[in-house]
Amino acid sequence: MNTVPPPTPQEALSAFLTHWQGGQYRAMAEALPARIFPKGRRSVRQVRRAYPGTLSDFSILSARDTDPAATNVDVQVLWRQRGGLELGRMRYRMVYVDLDDQPLARHHPGGQWKPFATYTLPVPKPLRA
Repeated sequence: MNTVPPPTPQEALSAFLTHWQGGQYRAMAEALPARIFPKGRRSVRQVRRAYPGTLSDFSILSARDTDPAATNVDVQVLWRQRGGLELGRMRYRMVYVDLDDQPLARHHPGGQWKPFATYTLPVPKPLRA
């Protein structure tokens, strides 16, 4: 019997950000843990508010395992908002969870990676010649 291993935290985040690129806010809401929504009800409106504008491009910069159920993934994002392009760096705390969104050690089958928290990181200043 062949079992497909779960995606890596980076692959799960890439899929999530690809949904943002495509304006697929329902898919984004389903990929987020229910606990971040009031009363556990997943709301497209809340996702649109949390992820404004349109994601134009992203690049995963690094990933660091922090404990058996969590990985921090740093991403550079380019999004269009209020008529302009904005460049930013974000850190997503990806947590491996069971069906009830409870943390689960990454080696257990049946879990999935979800973005539990997002932090803004400073964008490095350009180098001068």
